[in-house]
Amino acid sequence: MTPVHGTQGAAPGDDLAPLDGPRLRAVAATRAHAAQIQSCFQGAPDYFVRTEGGPAGADAAERLLAEAEADPERRVYALVPHTGGPAVGVLDLYLNHPEPGTAHVGLLLFREACQGLGYGKETTAALEHVLARAGFRALRLSVGDENPGARAFWERLGFAEVGRLDRGVAVFEKPLEPA
Repeated sequence: MTPVHGTQGAAPGDDLAPLDGPRLRAVAATRAHAAQIQSCFQGAPDYFVRTEGGPAGADAAERLLAEAEADPERRVYALVPHTGGPAVGVLDLYLNHPEPGTAHVGLLLFREACQGLGYGKETTAALEHVLARAGFRALRLSVGDENPGARAFWERLGFAEVGRLDRGVAVFEKPLEPA
């Protein structure tokens, strides 16, 4: 199956290196990964209650993968342990968004049983390294006001609020050091 991602011309991100952290590797998600991603969503009910008002829909992973498949600048990854086993998290990444040279994390989510183990920090460090090597200048993300834990997490990793959206969402950004 075709990975859920695409490339455009010679913009940053055309040749992203493998995204591997010390304990997890990011596998370009295909529709074959839908059940694992859905399981991650179901394993993180607090996130969906806070952000969506209820549990993830039964087809949330299928919808995510279909949306990403339609966007050549979007990539979805299943985050799986190097030691094997099912995905413990999911990364939804937009390349060259909102402008060339900036990547945007749409979602970095881990099963609740895997939160607080350092996976998020390791995955973000690996992502920053790969993006910088590919020519990206900044990594951006958005956090809803209903998710103060996520805000604190990203601030600990050096992201700073650079703006606000109308619907109670803070935009964070971190400059990437050239590799």
